[in-house]
Amino acid sequence: MKRVLVILAVLAGAVLAAGAGAATTVEKQPFDSTFPICNGDLIHISGTLLVTTTETSTPSGGLILAIHFQPQGVTGVDLSTGTVFHATGLTRDLTVFSPPGGYTETFVNRFHIQATGGAQSYIVTDLFHVTVSPDGTVRSFFDNFSATC
Repeated sequence: MKRVLVILAVLAGAVLAAGAGAATTVEKQPFDSTFPICNGDLIHISGTLLVTTTETSTPSGGLILAIHFQPQGVTGVDLSTGTVFHATGLTRDLTVFSPPGGYTETFVNRFHIQATGGAQSYIVTDLFHVTVSPDGTVRSFFDNFSATC
């Protein structure tokens, strides 16, 4: 009997997996930006972002969209002092659409511009979430953003 239950569980998993369609793309995109940091100096950073995008349709008719950005070899320089910076961290967004029309979205941004030579680093942190019911009512919402040196 235990063996039959295991076989049924495996078959059920295969059916669910076959019913869900997924597409993933991975690409490298050039990144080039100049922006002010906390002390008012401008930093110019450039390099490559690894971008992974996934779109998955669920067996129930929903849709899951995910995107992930991660710096790869992104470096910069303070245009006033010459201080070198290295970018680390990630940016991720996950949105889930339910068949009746509601959705949830969670956005996480942890972008660190790490200074060298004892200079101040620039750290951006953002956590955002929203849940919306099918009738359009916002059930949950928060946005917690900070940028520190």
